Amino acid sequence: MNDARHYRAEDRLRDGRSVVIRAITPADKQALLAAYHELDPGTVYMRFFTAHGEPTAKELRDWTEVDFVSIVRLVACVAEGSGERIIGGASMARLAARDAATSEAEISFTIEEDFQGQGLAGKLLQHLATLARAQGIRRFVAETLLANQAMLAVFRSSGLPMQRRTEDGVVHVSLEL
Repeated sequence: MNDARHYRAEDRLRDGRSVVIRAITPADKQALLAAYHELDPGTVYMRFFTAHGEPTAKELRDWTEVDFVSIVRLVACVAEGSGERIIGGASMARLAARDAATSEAEISFTIEEDFQGQGLAGKLLQHLATLARAQGIRRFVAETLLANQAMLAVFRSSGLPMQRRTEDGVVHVSLEL
């Protein structure tokens, strides 16, 4: 079983660039804030379904200080100088289960615009699925705006059985693990 708290994997983007996908840590607060500042307003809107201002100190804590049981967060990083730069991330938050057969987690993704279209969201989804299966999660659920066709394409091409319904411009997706 993969220990989510220490998860780390190397992968490649479609253009051949190397990317590290790893568990977020409390030490990532400033790097995550820098990554947030790089996002276009449209990307922020697609992620939060609303305009979202500067992250608060509490939000940064919530985003970087997770228990890796009820919430798992991964970041995607590329080498930059002697360090690394966060270019995207994915989360899964375990939902209250009605029974063992319905263990679910809500998933979400954010990819910096210069790295969209490189297969990164799909890779993050695969890594989350590996961790979710190890934790006994059987289904992912997500909500995305109907306008976010790129994210819907990631879900469709994931190879996971998918159900979807649309309500008021929001697509509710269910992916079986």
